[in-house]
Amino acid sequence: MGLGVTISAGGPLPDPELAQASAVVVEERLGEPTRYAIRYPADTHDGEPRWVADPRLDPGKDLMIVAGSPPAGECLVFGPVLGHRVQLKHGGAGSVLEVRGADSSARMDQSTVATAWSGVTDSEAALAILGGYGYVPDVESTSSRHPEQGHTLIQRGTDLAFVRRLARRNGFHFWVRANPLGIETAHFRRVSLEGSPAFRIEINRDPPDTLVLEIEWDIERPTAVEARQLDLTTKSEIDGRVSESPLPGLAEQRLLQVAGQRTLHLPAPADDAGDLRARSQGVLVESDWFIRARCETSVETLGAIARPAMLAEVAGAGSRHSGKYLVAAVTHVIDDVAHRMTIELWRNAWGGGASAGGFF
Repeated sequence: MGLGVTISAGGPLPDPELAQASAVVVEERLGEPTRYAIRYPADTHDGEPRWVADPRLDPGKDLMIVAGSPPAGECLVFGPVLGHRVQLKHGGAGSVLEVRGADSSARMDQSTVATAWSGVTDSEAALAILGGYGYVPDVESTSSRHPEQGHTLIQRGTDLAFVRRLARRNGFHFWVRANPLGIETAHFRRVSLEGSPAFRIEINRDPPDTLVLEIEWDIERPTAVEARQLDLTTKSEIDGRVSESPLPGLAEQRLLQVAGQRTLHLPAPADDAGDLRARSQGVLVESDWFIRARCETSVETLGAIARPAMLAEVAGAGSRHSGKYLVAAVTHVIDDVAHRMTIELWRNAWGGGASAGGFF
């Protein structure tokens, strides 16, 4: 393909034949499995539509898509084929096969499990599950344990659904990412908002990094959590109230300063204040992203490949909306013309940005 995208079957070694695809789409979203679609021309060859019965594209076969050349390229996704969609045209010419799949966390969603996790923390339960899939763990520790005599941690569902539930209640995200050598890391943690942005998106300059930057904000969300209950054993109060998100702000004015106090009551069962407070923090971490932005650009224009969990800098959007953002989702559309990206950005504060550029 024109932009140096390689496709591999089962491992890191590129397969030149598989790289004959006409287009590749990879959809990444923080905290969700990455999805991919690879389109091949399915012209009839010896009475058989090409690629449709290729064993490398059979159900469950692993494919790796790398932007650039391994091992220095950027692995966009590595995981199993989950489906095909074929459009056959009379005579064969113009027929298309679309191969659909996801990253390897899809395998965590194949079997329902019913079990009780007692005497462990949320992070220990997640670590035990992820170890069974052979991932390199990147697991942030949680402190509160779930005793057998209290609110035991119950799993009724797939491993993927359970780990994602544990992540969300602690204000974490769970995602799996592979490198071009096929080594997969499972991340179970809060996103990091420290450090320098990985790239810069500037509008209202010549030439711009994007032609359109959409920004919206919504303050109909809690800024504090009220969470109090009684310990079932001692009858003492468990206080899990939290007045702010544990994540640092990406700008000067946080949601509380913009919208004023809005309190949510959290009735989650817990055995100690640490567990209840972690649940409350999880609510505010999710609630805090009251600014969302979206833009379209390309790798050539931006000079970088955007990935979820990165930090980005927005410039030229005025003093309120310029500054650091979290990359929350990226859709890569790659063909023989360009590697285009639709980037979704989140922000938990505004103000303090540079207003250079354009008419702001």
